[in-house]
Amino acid sequence: MQYVVWLPRAVRDEMCLDADRWYEKETGGTFMGYWAEPNVAVVTAMIPGGPSAVRERHSFLPDLDWQHAEIASHYEQSGRLDTYLGDWHTHPGAVSGSLSWKDRACLKRIIKTPAARNPTPIMMLMCGDPRSWVLHSWVARLGRQLLFFDLLSEDEAAIEVYD
Repeated sequence: MQYVVWLPRAVRDEMCLDADRWYEKETGGTFMGYWAEPNVAVVTAMIPGGPSAVRERHSFLPDLDWQHAEIASHYEQSGRLDTYLGDWHTHPGAVSGSLSWKDRACLKRIIKTPAARNPTPIMMLMCGDPRSWVLHSWVARLGRQLLFFDLLSEDEAAIEVYD
């Protein structure tokens, strides 16, 4: 099944501005929206990393308390229609849009966190350089279990930008 993530042009542009601003370090945020079909996600908004986010050369930690409050506020303002879809972050200077082991661990944590209510989180990576970012989107879910380990299944998703 091919996944598709519909991304508003304004959100993409905001992501690119944030990526340019923090180019020497990773940055990111979360997506709000809904699943229109089992394989089609529609992003309606992006919540930035927050005022106390930690941005380093090879890592990004959002301001979780601030993000959780923003997610709850957006959820209420949308009439409880828009939910937390997943995250995005940059890989400055990277050429490959592949998920790192940290990205996979993060996806497992999201899936296993009951409060996230998200068994199929999206992770979008922005790779490249200022003014030339390339987006790569992944949808994850837990696969079969191997002994005591849950295997993560990731599928690359097509990104469709809309106005």
